[in-house]
Amino acid sequence: MIPVEEYLQTSYRPDCDYVDGEVQERLWGEFDHSRAMTEILCHLITRYPGLRRRVLPSLRVRINATRVRVPDICVLAENAPEEQVVTFPPILCIEILSPEDRMTRFLAKLNDYAEMGVPTCWIIDPVGRRAWNATPGILAEATDGILRTGGLEMVLAEVLE
Repeated sequence: MIPVEEYLQTSYRPDCDYVDGEVQERLWGEFDHSRAMTEILCHLITRYPGLRRRVLPSLRVRINATRVRVPDICVLAENAPEEQVVTFPPILCIEILSPEDRMTRFLAKLNDYAEMGVPTCWIIDPVGRRAWNATPGILAEATDGILRTGGLEMVLAEVLE
C-alpha cells in the first residue's frame, strides 16, 4: 500500500495500474500483445491523421483520487488538455488481452473507465482474434469484426493479419 502521490512520482517498467493504494502489475510484453498494439496505433494514425497527436499508448489515466489506470491505447478528445497524467476522460480506451488476464479484474477496469466518463472501450483478443465494444453497462462482441465508435472504425482482420 502506497499513497497515490508516491505512485504518480514513481516510474514502473512496465507501468502499473494503481487501485486504492495498491500497485497492480499489468500483463503485457508478449509478442502477440505488442504486435497488436503497434498495428492498432498505426491503423488509427494512418486512417485518421487528425488523431496523430491524440492516440497515445500506455498513458496514465487518473480515474479518481484513488485510482489510476494505464490503458494500452487511449484516444483523447480534441479539447482535452495536455496533461502528464490524464484527468479529462479519453473518448476511447483500448485494452489488448493477454492469455493471463482475469475477467474480474478486467471488468473492474472497464467499470473504472465508465465511472470516469469514457464513452467507449475496445477490447481486443489477438490470440482468439475476437473483439468487444464496451460502453457503460454493455459489453458486446463485434461479431462482424468491426469496432466502431464516434466516427472511428477499425476492421479487426486488418490489424491482426
